[in-house]
Amino acid sequence: MRQEQGQMGMDTGRDKIGRGFRRGAAMLGLAALAACSPTSRFHGYVPAEEVLSTVALGESRDTVIEKVGPPTATGAVGRDLYYVRSVFRHYGFFAPEEVSREVVAISFAASGGVANVERFDLSDGRIVPLTRRVTEDSVESGTFLRQLAGAAGNFDPSALINDE
Repeated sequence: MRQEQGQMGMDTGRDKIGRGFRRGAAMLGLAALAACSPTSRFHGYVPAEEVLSTVALGESRDTVIEKVGPPTATGAVGRDLYYVRSVFRHYGFFAPEEVSREVVAISFAASGGVANVERFDLSDGRIVPLTRRVTEDSVESGTFLRQLAGAAGNFDPSALINDE
């Protein structure tokens, strides 16, 4: 009777293990496939063109920040405003790759008003220095001989005498 039941569609323990193994392998394959699908990550903020069109030449820095929002970075002097937005794409365990970058630079004149509004893209190939480190040199303008002659008056002969 048992042989008849086994032949009539009753599953044995071995069939259940095989089916569970196949299901597990299929689930693992789907999980591995999903892990390799690309994911995007967005960083930063760039104002829309409609918002930028409301910025008029000559407006003050505070008015621009009120309209557009706080900047991502400011210029070296702290006068210019930069808004940066980047999109990174991840594929599984590989390093993220930057696929797009947009930069809006709002520069101000010495008088304090807006002088220019520019939009840059990664494909433009233009570089916007977001940080600039300028070091003041102590060398005054002039030739080497002029500097040497100016230092001649600073000589102190008492430094050569050892009065211990």
